[in-house]
Amino acid sequence: MTAAPPTPCPPAAARTVRHVHAPANRLPAALLACGCAAPLLIGAWLTPDPSGVGTHTQLGMLPCGFKVGTGLPCATCGMTTAFSHAANGDLLSAFVTQPAGAALALLCAVVVIICGYAAIAGADLSPVGRALWRPRTILLAGGLFLAGWAYTLGVTISSM
Repeated sequence: MTAAPPTPCPPAAARTVRHVHAPANRLPAALLACGCAAPLLIGAWLTPDPSGVGTHTQLGMLPCGFKVGTGLPCATCGMTTAFSHAANGDLLSAFVTQPAGAALALLCAVVVIICGYAAIAGADLSPVGRALWRPRTILLAGGLFLAGWAYTLGVTISSM
């Protein structure tokens, strides 16, 4: 009697992929999705200030003390207005108002999508976090923030 030939392993694409559906993965993903959705929802509710700054005063906040004192925008001037433009679908106006704010609004939208999926599917986001939490990424984010401030300073000074 002869033995049956061994059954070959299925190709990698045909193997079953197991997802971790641990509740411990869902809560942080849901909280991060909600935390990033909140400024987008608030921005959609606000009316962008035509001057490019001051939209935050609709929330009961005071005008920017740095801008009032110096006449120049602070590093975050225009962020709320950029978020409001982006949340209302006007990405060009968002980038013209404050490029770093527009980029941050887009990043929030991407995080809402990814973390929303992870919260529903129970996917583990820690590999993504480890891949992004690197000095290069942090320096890039800081450089983008400073470039946005330099842009708003340049626009303000050129209009004086």
